[in-house]
Amino acid sequence: MFRLDSYAQRIGYAGPFTPTLDVLRDICRAHALSVPFESLDALESRLVLEDDLLFAKVVADRRGGACFENHTLFHRVLREIGFDVSFLGAYMWRPHHGEYSRVFAHMLLKVRLKEADWLVDVSFSHDTFIEPVPHTYGEFEQRGWDFRIAAAPGVEGGEGVEGDCDVVERRGADGQWVPLYKFGGEPRRVGEFQECLDYLSGPDSRSQIMNTLICARTLPEGKLTVINDLLITARPGEESVRRLRNVEEASAFLDLIFEGHAPLSARARRIWRERFAQDGDRAAAEPPRPAAAAEKPAAPNAPAVAASDW
Repeated sequence: MFRLDSYAQRIGYAGPFTPTLDVLRDICRAHALSVPFESLDALESRLVLEDDLLFAKVVADRRGGACFENHTLFHRVLREIGFDVSFLGAYMWRPHHGEYSRVFAHMLLKVRLKEADWLVDVSFSHDTFIEPVPHTYGEFEQRGWDFRIAAAPGVEGGEGVEGDCDVVERRGADGQWVPLYKFGGEPRRVGEFQECLDYLSGPDSRSQIMNTLICARTLPEGKLTVINDLLITARPGEESVRRLRNVEEASAFLDLIFEGHAPLSARARRIWRERFAQDGDRAAAEPPRPAAAAEKPAAPNAPAVAASDW
């Protein structure tokens, strides 16, 4: 089932298929800007990390996926082109808990080119680098944002990583460095991530990640993310987090996140309405979706943002 030409058409890539840094950079950027991050399947079915199933989902059916799905598919793409690529497991920073996840909650890739290692991350719920970066310590800039890779202590109680990790951080609009995730340099097997998915969705897990609606779109200079009933907007020097107030507003932003993916938008709007709409909104038929949602006063220090602004 897997075809590179079909994948290239899906992400709008028209360049060569040769294992060079320029090709890697162009394909990474095209995938990140074309394939939305979404957790819809995680809410309603079991995620399965098999190449043919993921190709059918993302390419043939023009859907999105979570990081494990996107990077498993992208790993296959890079192998088909001829890259030396491996999986890396990462522990996500949980800001509300002040700690990292205890099992792998993120997957990224490592590509070796001319004896140098490059990190690849084309699918993440929050804003991160979307073009490959060398696996070296220091700061770098992409799309108007500052990032850095630094040495960090290992994850206490974490599964699968021995010793120290490296951490990826992003400088926020307030100038402070915020961790995104820690990762170990040891190559992992895709089956290890399947085990994490099965555990996180199982009855013994206290994690909410597999029961959380996450929809995100990477833009050339920003990121739009809906996490349950929260809207997170990020542009260089400008970030906000606030609650979506009603079905109409949620629909406007979900339509924007899933622009060009109408079935995904309809499914996300249905899930949002079932889970988060107030009784009056849920009882009424879904209202027409205007170009810009009407704005009401937002919470202090969280400026209102209309879909038309994006």
